[in-house]
This record gives sequence, C-alpha cells and structure tokens, in this order.
Amino acid sequence: MATSTANPPSRSANSEPNTETFRKCWIASTADSNLTLHGFRRFKTTHLVNLRLFENEIAEMDHAVYQAGISLDVSPSSTDRLGLKHSAKDANIPSIEDTITPEFVAKLRELLKQYDEALQAFHNLMAMETFSLIDDEKQASLRDDLNLHEVYKTRLLRVDLGTRTRTDPFQRWLHRYLRAFRYWRLSKRSKNNTEGLGSPTSNRHQWSYQNTILIADIVGRVTTAMLTAVFLVMPLAILSHQPSKDVQLIVVSVWILVLSFLVSLFLKVSSFEMMAISAAYAAVLSVFVSNVPAGD
Repeated sequence: MATSTANPPSRSANSEPNTETFRKCWIASTADSNLTLHGFRRFKTTHLVNLRLFENEIAEMDHAVYQAGISLDVSPSSTDRLGLKHSAKDANIPSIEDTITPEFVAKLRELLKQYDEALQAFHNLMAMETFSLIDDEKQASLRDDLNLHEVYKTRLLRVDLGTRTRTDPFQRWLHRYLRAFRYWRLSKRSKNNTEGLGSPTSNRHQWSYQNTILIADIVGRVTTAMLTAVFLVMPLAILSHQPSKDVQLIVVSVWILVLSFLVSLFLKVSSFEMMAISAAYAAVLSVFVSNVPAGD
C-alpha cells in the first residue's frame, strides 16, 4: 500500500484563540478560591446601553400609539390622569390603518417582552453581591487587556452568595476602603514589578486574595456588637451614680437620640425597625431608671 503523502489537517486560524480562551476558563473554573470560582463580570454599562436602545425603540412606537389615539378625537376622562388634554398633536398623523398594523402590534409585543425581561434581569443582577476584580489576583491576571486601575474599577458578581439588599451602609463603607487600600498596595508593588499582577502560566506564583465581603461582614458584626454593649453598659453605669431624676432623664434622652442617629446612619433599617429599636432601647433604660431611688 502506498504511503499517503497528504498533509495533515492544519489547525484553523481561530484554534489558538479558542484554546487560549478555554485555558483561561478552565483555570478560573478549577480554582481553589471562591472569588475565582464564583466571580463573574456583570457588564453594567453594556446592560444599560442595551436597555437604553430598547427604551428608544419602544419610545418611537409609543409615540406612534399616542398619536393614533389622539387622532380618534375621543374626549378624555374627567380626571385625565394621563394629561391627554395637553398632549401635542403632530402636524401630519398617518391613518390608524397605516400605523396600528398586525406587524406593528407583533413587533411592539416582542419589544415590550424583551424590555420587561431585560429590566427584571438587570434588577436582579444589580441586587447581587459584588466585589472588585482587584481582590482576586488570579482572575485579574487572566485579563491582560486591563490595566491596574481598570482592574480596580471592574466589579464582579458573587453568584454563590445572597443579595446585598440588606447590606448595611457601614459594611459598604468598609468594602470601599478595603478595595482602595488593596489598590494602593498593589500600585506600590507594580512599580517594582514590570509583570503586573503575575503570570497565569506560572505554577509557582502564590496568588493573593482579599475577601472584602467576608472581612467587612466580620468587622461590621464585631463593631455592631461592641457598640451595642457600649450603649447598654455606659448609660447604666452613668445612671447608677446619678440619684437625680432630672439628670437621669437627660442621660436617657441623650443616649436614645444618639443610638437612633447611629442606627439610621450606619445600618440599613426601615422606619418601622428604627421605631422598634428606639422603643426597645428606651424601655431597657426606663426600667433601670424606675429602679433607682430618687435623691433627696
């Protein structure tokens, strides 16, 4: 049998980029850190541009619908909640037969469906917990198209965690300053390291991580517990040495006001929860005051 002289099939021009992309995806999907495993870009600006494009396209069709309705010369309702009496009529309004066609209705329905789904999806997306790409050195090293400042500004989603709808402002403040501190440290390090955040092909490189979500959560809980203890112990210690009822009343009022202010400023609570916290704290202090004998 004659030996085949045909050349082996050559790799396509896109094989190397596909291989490189899969290599990066494999590294991120088999990492040991939860930041790398469960961190995904949210593409906030791109989502917003997509929603604005939807909005502009639907707005044009919405205008056509209103103009068609105004051309019917139907008297508005007595309340006129839409303000149709003040709506401006275009100079040349096409006939309803030319505007409200089956194709127009089908396109409007499809656009509204996509727009509503995109709005709800973006709402759910923005409610998810986020962290900065700079917190995950390994995943940042896979993005060679971003400089250090862009890495610092890029937000990733933690798909393994709950929403951040109940995240306290104090914890968000900690998030921001922890990210800024890490950016400052890496900026100083990058001045002495021409390779940036490290090479993803290096097996000996020790990747650094900063789980700002966990750190902020722990610091926030510990700080809240310490402040709670202070607000319970300090007024009681002061009141125990004040036999005068007038002074006791002033002390209790001041501490209640300060607690209410701090809770509303640093914790994410509703108005009802704020009232309940203040009332419960006032009840604790008032019980102590009622047990302290009045001075002569």
